[in-house]
Amino acid sequence: MLRMRKDSEQVPDPDRALRMWNTWDSPTVETNFDMGQEQPEWLVNAHNTRSGRIFMMGTGPSLIEQLPILHKLQDEQTWTVNRMGHWEDLPFTPTHHGFAEPGPVLDWGRKVHPMYDYPTALNKIAVHWFPVVAPGWLWALKAHDDIQIRWEGFMGLGETLPALPSGWASPLTSSQVAAWLGYTEFYFLGVDTTQEGQAWDKERGRTAQVRSILTILECFDRAKCQIEKAGRKIYDCTPGGRINQEGILEYVPLEEVLAVKL
Repeated sequence: MLRMRKDSEQVPDPDRALRMWNTWDSPTVETNFDMGQEQPEWLVNAHNTRSGRIFMMGTGPSLIEQLPILHKLQDEQTWTVNRMGHWEDLPFTPTHHGFAEPGPVLDWGRKVHPMYDYPTALNKIAVHWFPVVAPGWLWALKAHDDIQIRWEGFMGLGETLPALPSGWASPLTSSQVAAWLGYTEFYFLGVDTTQEGQAWDKERGRTAQVRSILTILECFDRAKCQIEKAGRKIYDCTPGGRINQEGILEYVPLEEVLAVKL
């Protein structure tokens, strides 16, 4: 029999939202997380073809206050995700655009939902657990979502690339591909790590499902340790973002990184 919650009872912390898995007997990186397939040839051949820094972008509302200087990213390597194409104010063309969620994949990989497309991006990369063959898209193999960076580690820093664990935030999951491509400095922005708000709608924009904030923070913490151990750098340029507010990543103002005088 269901019992109604009394008003005096505490509502569960939304930061601790969970998605439960039916087993802790997880596959390992040595077996490619039991995916039964390998990374596609294009990605294997693209290893270390890039260098320098890259700006990994979420779609958080903090981008609104950074809008006056975002045009400076036109001359940088950038990676946008998810519905960024929905934000008409973005003043540059992304180097890479993609997603690392299952929802955008339609018709068993033959199509991508138009809301998640970015037609003018130079490269479009779908990180997914079965092949995405939609026209104009490249595909990178992702492990199933019970395989997560916080437990299995951050991939892309070595000489082999297994199926990618989830970072529970598309910019972090995708940054493993960026690491494999050869980028050595990662600057995250628009990664507010909140339950509500998007760059195009600060008040009402929200994620489709309640996200586990603490899971995202743990994934970033694991990623930071491995990235820095490999001699690379990682920073957060998100004003007021949870990742830097919790002390996981060092906060660096975007205007300092871009040497912009305000």
